[in-house]
Amino acid sequence: MALFPEAQRKAQQELDTVLGGNRLPQFQDRENLPYVDALVKEVFRWHPVAPMAGAHTSTQDDIFDGYFIPKGSTILANIWGFTHDPTVYHDPMTFSPERFLISPDGKLPERDPHMLVFGFGRRACPGRTLADAHVFLTVAQALAVFSISKPVQNGVTEYFLPKFLPGVISHPAPFKVSIRPRSAVHEKLIREIEQHHPWEKSDSKSLPSM
Repeated sequence: MALFPEAQRKAQQELDTVLGGNRLPQFQDRENLPYVDALVKEVFRWHPVAPMAGAHTSTQDDIFDGYFIPKGSTILANIWGFTHDPTVYHDPMTFSPERFLISPDGKLPERDPHMLVFGFGRRACPGRTLADAHVFLTVAQALAVFSISKPVQNGVTEYFLPKFLPGVISHPAPFKVSIRPRSAVHEKLIREIEQHHPWEKSDSKSLPSM
């Protein structure tokens, strides 16, 4: 969100309208938060967590696009390629949640990335529904109470380009970011939640081994 402040602003405006600014969003609010839902879809599409998905094996000889694929071949699906196909997603390198909303001129949304990013067939992620719900809640609740922006050092905004580390699971390289409560009201809400759910150390240090 530090890279895309306009998307953050629109999501927070929608959250404030629906929630009134005095509670956290719940999963049942999702149907009333179309922009936040579209933002989550764009997060999945813009940089898939598993860009090559899981390995598959062909069960019989096959021919695809002129290529012979013998039985027993290991096949990897290029998820990143699918979600950045310019024939499917307009200007695919641009982060744009609006692509998943009906446009003012009636243009239909682009293809839902959930059909791609969790894999295919019997090897598709068995926890995809739970994962999607958790990502939605994490994004919605974070944006409801926090403002995320580029860090400021000595009055100067620090700019950065997103970098990602290699691996089966693709995750961002360490970066600096500013995360602050959106207001005194939001800070109070955060403190109240903290009493019931104390801060815990993340497992981010284990990601490089995955």
